[in-house]
Amino acid sequence: MSDEVLRAVVVGCGVGRNHADGYAVSEAAELAALCDVDETKLNAVADAFDVEGRYTDYETMLREVRPDLVSVATAQPLHAEMTILAATQYTPKGILCEKGMANNMGEARAMLAACDANGVKLIIGHESRYLTQIQQARELIAAGAIGAPRLTHVWYGQGGMLNQMCHGCDRALFVLGDPRPTWVMGNVQRRSDRWERGWPCEEMAAGLVGFEDGSRLVLEGETPGGAHTEVHTITVVGSEGTLTVRTEGEVRRPHETAADPVGLRVQRADGTLETFDFHGDSYLGARRREIDAFARWAAGSADGHYQDAHLCIQTQEVLMAIYESARIHGLVELPLATRASPLVEMIDSGALPVRYPGRHDIRHRAALAPAADGRRAP
Repeated sequence: MSDEVLRAVVVGCGVGRNHADGYAVSEAAELAALCDVDETKLNAVADAFDVEGRYTDYETMLREVRPDLVSVATAQPLHAEMTILAATQYTPKGILCEKGMANNMGEARAMLAACDANGVKLIIGHESRYLTQIQQARELIAAGAIGAPRLTHVWYGQGGMLNQMCHGCDRALFVLGDPRPTWVMGNVQRRSDRWERGWPCEEMAAGLVGFEDGSRLVLEGETPGGAHTEVHTITVVGSEGTLTVRTEGEVRRPHETAADPVGLRVQRADGTLETFDFHGDSYLGARRREIDAFARWAAGSADGHYQDAHLCIQTQEVLMAIYESARIHGLVELPLATRASPLVEMIDSGALPVRYPGRHDIRHRAALAPAADGRRAP
């Protein structure tokens, strides 16, 4: 056991504000410095958490602070570069990298290899694994509440695979107990020159994921809504019942009233229904639990972390395999052999021609440094 308080830094003061909050409230960590190229944003977050260490250059911060913990809370195109730099040159005890993990599987595997080789613990920012409702659903399924899982479904209404579907995919894998996917088949649509925070993305995607036990996971992103589509919801059909879990209280099914507090329900094959109210949980609360657990794991006082990159890299692989299936027009067996982004390959080869010209970013037009292949936001 260790009572050591670890010194943490955060790069990226957008979503990084929540990272800063997590370190500020954790008894296992202290927030030493922040970094952002936008000084206005940097100073606003630093003032809010009374942080003296303020930097506009990431490597200067690492060199001068020599932190124990690093949060990479920048946009996805920079994740691999920043994670690998910290792990290989400054070797903190742990790195928390935001989702999506990387631009492609080559980068994701390089990040994990760099951390493993240097004794750095890496987690990916899927803080939803620390939502009370999601953990309760995982426990119920593990206890056999619906028998053996057979079919799981997740749908998202907006955001691109590496932004929103990575949430849904990762939550589903966690709820199921992190089974290892064995194959993927899917397709994408990209008729306009659509980007998401500095990286090209599709307009619509769907994938079917197979597991060793024969069960399936269905992922849909921005496909037309219907009777069984509801954002932030996971539906698991088992051999002895069905479990439905929501992660946001404001999302309602057509038959529910505005005051319906149900966040998780189990419909058993014998006709019995069990419901569980929301716990007043929030993403900020989940982030605080995520970061406190991260600091304790890095310090050696905890045995593991739900967001260990050795687990969460499976989410990255599933999404890349959906792109790869679209590229080759067939089933993809895992592990995925293709290291580059299949989506980028399809765009560059002309396999996904733009029908409606006009480059647009669906999140923002913030200035980003070029990624490894020179791509940047429009």
